[in-house]
Amino acid sequence: MEIVNAVAENIRRIRKTQKLSIDRAAELTGVSKSMLGQIERGLVNPTVAVLEKIAQGLHVSLTELVEHRGELPDTLYRGVDVTGQRLNKGRVIRYPLFPFDTESRCESCQLDVFIGGSYDLPDQIPGSRVYLTVLAGTLEVKAGGKTYRLENRDSLMLRGSQPCHYENVGNTTVHLIQRTYFGK
Repeated sequence: MEIVNAVAENIRRIRKTQKLSIDRAAELTGVSKSMLGQIERGLVNPTVAVLEKIAQGLHVSLTELVEHRGELPDTLYRGVDVTGQRLNKGRVIRYPLFPFDTESRCESCQLDVFIGGSYDLPDQIPGSRVYLTVLAGTLEVKAGGKTYRLENRDSLMLRGSQPCHYENVGNTTVHLIQRTYFGK
């Protein structure tokens, strides 16, 4: 991919991520609307000085404007390669599924909560969201002063900024997937 196209894609992506119109981006960067539009369409090759103005106005690094972001390769994580972490006196096992990804700002794990077991989210992170899906069993979740009862294939989205407590209230092991998205 040519540098002109990489710059065009990056500026357009950053502007849209920040929910900026091209007019507002032009105001913030000091680069004219028409020039910014031409850059985003890959019609012109901007100078380093213009790129610096855009980077400063959008509050990103110059590197972020010029880097080529190819598609990520498919990645396979095998369950046999993953060691579970025993928690809460062995009543919970946490298996990492996908490690933290800087692009999506997401990570996921499987939790097995044995009969009588419970789990507290270790951190309360402002701006984060936690998505739970129970695959089997009955789980009670306490968060934000509310109590939720989740059973097979039930899903719940929680604000990650609040304390969360999970408890197995059934007579079988609870298997659940927890995906966490971290805010910027």
